[in-house]
Amino acid sequence: MQSKTSIYAVRTTIGQERGVTDLITTAVIGETDVWACPKCNEEFPTKKDTKTHMKSCKKSKKTGDPKLISRNQLIGRVKAILVPETLRGYVFLETLEFRDVEIAISGVPHVRGRVGGKVSFEEIDKFLVPPPAAEGLGTGDVVELTSGPFKGERARITRVDAAKEELIVELLDSPHTIPLRTHADFVKIVEKAKREDVGEAAEEDGKPKSESDEFDDEDSFWSHD
Repeated sequence: MQSKTSIYAVRTTIGQERGVTDLITTAVIGETDVWACPKCNEEFPTKKDTKTHMKSCKKSKKTGDPKLISRNQLIGRVKAILVPETLRGYVFLETLEFRDVEIAISGVPHVRGRVGGKVSFEEIDKFLVPPPAAEGLGTGDVVELTSGPFKGERARITRVDAAKEELIVELLDSPHTIPLRTHADFVKIVEKAKREDVGEAAEEDGKPKSESDEFDDEDSFWSHD
């Protein structure tokens, strides 16, 4: 019967999440046990390989069993490493116990510490699912088109169709006001609309301005640990 695993959070330097993950992965699966031949002290990754070598080793008449030099304590214990694209400064490890995290991050550069306690799947689920492409974009924002015949041109958003993740934009440098329809994946934000402009637009629609639900480190349960 397989033991139950838990998820633990590790703080990293912002921007170094991938580098930390690569080093932890190397520690988990890139390193093996080290065995040595009692006759010549040559090292091998498995006990079986060492025994095979010993049958033909003629450097010494010594006898004995293969010698275990070092063991990778993480093999089979770290089940997954999660690096959410939308959550900066954190890496999550799914392991059998907290001690595995301590071993995995030992000596790894850019690790700022580990967070006490376990993390539930519900608490990180929203960071594992990519947000809608149109999220964070609003009427009046200035964007740069990144695909299509007008690639590189700047435009102002006049309407957002969140359901289809599409935008209606007007080119800023065009002598004619021609609305263009583009997918939200094909733009990048250049300048957000002024707060008062967005507020006035919300009042005209008769709808209150909603607060941004973008993740903030201050709202994280582990930032208060």
